[in-house]
Amino acid sequence: MFRILIVSLLFLTSLFGESSKDFSFMGLSVSTQNINIDPGESSWESGFAFKYGQQSLDWRTSFSLDYTNDSYYGAFVEIDKILLDDMFGTAKLRPYLGGVAGYMKVDKDELNIALEDRELFEETNGFYFGGNFGFIIYATDNIDLDLSYHYYKVQNLDYMDDLHGASLGAHYFF
Repeated sequence: MFRILIVSLLFLTSLFGESSKDFSFMGLSVSTQNINIDPGESSWESGFAFKYGQQSLDWRTSFSLDYTNDSYYGAFVEIDKILLDDMFGTAKLRPYLGGVAGYMKVDKDELNIALEDRELFEETNGFYFGGNFGFIIYATDNIDLDLSYHYYKVQNLDYMDDLHGASLGAHYFF
């Protein structure tokens, strides 16, 4: 099942960005996020992600594998629309707005939550979806930086409600 999901997500990254010129990229991002845990608890976690994707002048799609301080790991697809290029042209600083869908596997023993609450957690596999916005900053012709904020709604995990936080990434175009 997980292999089918990975192949499907990789296929989806090639469907978008069908403009005159597409650029493939690989990258690494670091993030910090607040994991909202029911009932009313939250935990700040940091992590990193490896990315592969394609970017055109209007769209960016990527597939990522992420890992967060032993508490969860997963995979997600991100599709971003680059904004305001029609108004200002292709600038060194480009805002974007996007959507995300992903899978996560949670290690409930590693979450920063009270020990007595851990017995309530049965499921360890979940899905999430949400949105993000940020800025692409071109450092050189082959390297850009990505500063973003994300909000993800978690499904299939009764004890986890949402994830939100900031990310900083660097991408190399080839």
